[in-house]
Amino acid sequence: MPDDIHVAVIGAGRQGRDLINYGLDLPDLRFKAVCDIWPYARTYAANLLKKRGHPCAAYEDYREMLAKEKDLDTAIIATPDAFHCEQTLACLKAGLHVYCEKEMALTVEDCRKMVQASRQAERHLQVGRQHRSNPRYHLALEYIYAKKALGRITNVFGQWHGHKRAKFTWPQKLALDEATLKRYGYESMEQFRNWRWFAKFSAGELVNLGAHQIDVFNWFLRTPPKAVMASGGLDYYDFYELYDNATCLFDWDYAWEGKTRTVRGLYDVNTTTEDGGFYETFYGTEGTLTISEDPAKGGIWREPLVEAAPWEKDTPFIIVPRSRGASEEYTTAYLEDDANAPWGPAVGRVFPPIPRPALEKQPHWYHLKNFFDAIRGVRGLNCPAEVGCQGAVAALRAVDAMKAGRRLELKPEDFKV
Repeated sequence: MPDDIHVAVIGAGRQGRDLINYGLDLPDLRFKAVCDIWPYARTYAANLLKKRGHPCAAYEDYREMLAKEKDLDTAIIATPDAFHCEQTLACLKAGLHVYCEKEMALTVEDCRKMVQASRQAERHLQVGRQHRSNPRYHLALEYIYAKKALGRITNVFGQWHGHKRAKFTWPQKLALDEATLKRYGYESMEQFRNWRWFAKFSAGELVNLGAHQIDVFNWFLRTPPKAVMASGGLDYYDFYELYDNATCLFDWDYAWEGKTRTVRGLYDVNTTTEDGGFYETFYGTEGTLTISEDPAKGGIWREPLVEAAPWEKDTPFIIVPRSRGASEEYTTAYLEDDANAPWGPAVGRVFPPIPRPALEKQPHWYHLKNFFDAIRGVRGLNCPAEVGCQGAVAALRAVDAMKAGRRLELKPEDFKV
């Protein structure tokens, strides 16, 4: 492979353009082609790349691009979820490494096909779960397992409140013609622009949004779930097809210090409110950790009566006496001698978001960097096809549980390919 990695982008909408911008901030990449069925999107992306010193060919159909571009090394796929499987398989067959945005596919079968194709082609397939490369999340894992700041995890909670549903529009003069829309599977320009809320192209917000956080639970608990039940529906919005809220209860078999116990987790996705935003919380016998891609959220709460750990000695925290509620005034301090401190040992201690300072780059940048480092042989993928598939299966089965209205038992083999 030459020093420069030659890159093609399939899907030049908002997410595709974001990935282009993050990629332009990485060394030794050369964008060679961009593909999108919408002339507006592909022209915009091609002009952006040209201005940044990457003149490239622009294509409507990814198959034509693969047939004509013979010096590509990788493809970044940021199209609607329904097309990920066929496009990934085609790129792998052409000998390309693939970075595929989540979700991998709309069915478990297609997710497994992608894993198998990656193995057969002996090419990297990175799934776009950027949490897996986020330094804040890796530091959170260090606090849980190396520093044992939580003790044994007993329960988890997560939510994504946001992405309030608003119809994406377009200038009529830029609309795709009916023949082009039908050729690529769309009934209308409105369906093309708002594909996330149509069952033909998306599995809904448990997969669009929740799959990220369900994957974080699996990652931090070091195992996929053993059961799921869910409830949700299209209860607020009066347009489009897919549900606007869902609440799930997961069970995991969690191993800690030689013993396995059930961890139960509640997950909530709601597109009618922004309240609380998005985050994941892990409750333990000695503390609680909250983490989020939102750098303003997160931190560690240490339970009252828990002895100070060595890592606390040089870490700033907030004192929360047991008799006070969270709304009362806090006192900022540093731990010196907890037993003899004026607040005494019977207090909770809150450690603010980690790490400090904030990340230097956007989370997707770290994930793309990991992908291209893996291609160069510098390190392994943080979210290879097998890992991506595991998270996809968990999220897709949660959708199945919601539709069935009952608890679904999951087996280890359900997550293996």
